[in-house]
Amino acid sequence: MFSVYGYVIIDLLAKAAQKAGANLSTDSFIQAMDTLTVEPDMVGSPQTTCTATKRLGNDLSRLSQIVDGRWKVVGDDIK
Repeated sequence: MFSVYGYVIIDLLAKAAQKAGANLSTDSFIQAMDTLTVEPDMVGSPQTTCTATKRLGNDLSRLSQIVDGRWKVVGDDIK
């Protein structure tokens, strides 16, 4: 699971850097992150959005477990 977290985080970083453009700076990166929307990822996490006042992306969690070598959702997203 930690490798999936790593992939998702690096993918988010790359999308924000790409949106910030060729003259990447701290300010342009923050501005890009504050307007970024990321669609659900490979494990079905909900859409993630960030704003200047909401920087955690989303506030939902889901419990899953591995059954027969595959991830199985145990419950719905909870806040």
